[in-house]
Amino acid sequence: MKDHYDVGILGVWYGCNYGSIATYYALQQTIEKLGYSTLMVHYPRLKPDDGRMKGRHSIRFAEEHYDISPSYHVSEIGELNKYCDAFVLGSDQLWNYGVTKIFGHSYFLDFAGDDKKKIAYATSFGSGDFQAPKDFTEKAVKCMRRMNAISVREKEGVDICRRVFGVKADHVLDPVLMADPHVLGDLADNCGLDEKEPYIATYILDPTQEKREALLHVSKKLDRKLINMLDGWYNKFPANKKKLNLPNTIENLQVEQWLYYFKNSDFVITDSFHGTCMAILFNKPFIAIGNPARGSSRFESLLGAFNLWNRYAERPEDILKNDEFLKPVDYAPVNAAIEAQRKTSLAWLKNALEQKGGSVLLPFSYRARSWLGRKISSGKYFLKRVAKKILRR
Repeated sequence: MKDHYDVGILGVWYGCNYGSIATYYALQQTIEKLGYSTLMVHYPRLKPDDGRMKGRHSIRFAEEHYDISPSYHVSEIGELNKYCDAFVLGSDQLWNYGVTKIFGHSYFLDFAGDDKKKIAYATSFGSGDFQAPKDFTEKAVKCMRRMNAISVREKEGVDICRRVFGVKADHVLDPVLMADPHVLGDLADNCGLDEKEPYIATYILDPTQEKREALLHVSKKLDRKLINMLDGWYNKFPANKKKLNLPNTIENLQVEQWLYYFKNSDFVITDSFHGTCMAILFNKPFIAIGNPARGSSRFESLLGAFNLWNRYAERPEDILKNDEFLKPVDYAPVNAAIEAQRKTSLAWLKNALEQKGGSVLLPFSYRARSWLGRKISSGKYFLKRVAKKILRR
């Protein structure tokens, strides 16, 4: 850690999820290419450091590629103001209450000084609303209204920012698609693997018997073997491997290998948002299987933006009934759309870092309307509960 950095980047890059690792590498590389030095801000803690981070494949990757801050307790994370001129929140579900509550209000940049640039790039709520207790929400609103520039990964996030927080947000690309394609492609090319036989890459976060049957169906139809990748969290691997129950399920998978298997595959099947991003980035025919437990809106925003709805299977059983999923993808219009959005997203980030953007605050009428809308919604919810109780009697 040096004495000064232009930008401190906050997010879940230290987690074992491969998509998160790729996301923050893409963001960090893009910011550095714009000419800024970067510090990756380590896990903001509410409890003493228990050492669980050590030995993770994500930490191995981070130590090879980043300057990393100490892991501060949330009461001490303000120390970073001594080292960084600006703070950038990255992508992923940092504003999902189930995630962000673990870190106090660090992922709303509550610790950042008034003289620091405070930017959110492609941050996600993970659902169609911000569902948090009143006291947490009130402080989050104050933090959001201190920010200098806000962008979100899903279109619905623009509306949440307006309704709940009274701030203006722009819709931008996830960092893995916003970065130059070679950024992640180069990692894949230098991982040391050399798969000779054609294959279908699968990346399944939540295995079920239905998904297993769908994978085998596509393997048989395309006459390709399966190479299977699972959630990167070590503690989940044994149970997930048992549920999937397929050969060629890769153990101790590193993020560079994860990228390699996507880039060099003939076809991709995944129930992961970032797995879908990788298929699109590397121009692969793919099937994205709906995964409501992890947030369907992410798939809807991504696939809708590039007119790829015909690649979305709401349920794995749909794959067995529809061979349209197996057809090639015409990537010419997709790549054109990505390139156009890549330019606007990169320009947004550049302007935010150069402080060329305007205020994020919306007129007071939006805040009043937001408050009234929440009161009406809560009233409707209350009436529904009463009606259900009456009907049960």
